[in-house]
Amino acid sequence: MTMIATLAQILFILVILLLLFGALIVASDAGARRAFRLALHRRVAHLRPPRYAIVGDSLAAQCDWRPLRLRPFDVLCLCLGGATLKDIGAQIVEARMMGARCFVIDGGLNDLLFDEAPLAQIENDFRALLRRLPEDARGVLMLAPHVADAATAPRIDEINALMRALAEARGLAVVDLAPQLSHNGARRPEMTDDGLHFSPLAAKLWVRAAKERLLRDGLA
Repeated sequence: MTMIATLAQILFILVILLLLFGALIVASDAGARRAFRLALHRRVAHLRPPRYAIVGDSLAAQCDWRPLRLRPFDVLCLCLGGATLKDIGAQIVEARMMGARCFVIDGGLNDLLFDEAPLAQIENDFRALLRRLPEDARGVLMLAPHVADAATAPRIDEINALMRALAEARGLAVVDLAPQLSHNGARRPEMTDDGLHFSPLAAKLWVRAAKERLLRDGLA
């Protein structure tokens, strides 16, 4: 009995130390917090894979995906600001390694607006992204929203039409929030803080739309 009590005390101390270490990480920079969170996800995934993997750029990264979560570690959020379609493909590989089979995907704006990638390159990179999904993968593609500059709308619509066709051919659902987020090709003022990223209202609508589509497809 004495040995059991001693082992229990040691285990308790180790748990406390782990929690303290986690608290220190959380109080540090965002990169360290993300690394710590992913390390925990990898540990848990050995016992229970994540229910959903969120992959994408800063639009998805700034959203609160907790409405999808029934239990801790249900939602694996790998999205990262500045991510291109190639980067998002790498996120999918990471999610696959943890056993994810249901995905919420966004992307394309960084390729289009900042890398000024031609349509042919965006098509190739998006095809490669889809090939990285597990064969039995299901999920939702969130089409790229318009930004404040309406002059970019024709090109955004062009890549959205391309990605929609490819995603649907792959068996993914597609969600287009342009009617709610924009007007005449420009993001509504209340839906953005800087012309590109989401306002808190837009982020809530984004998550709600993803959840509703997952529910409709029997995935939530």
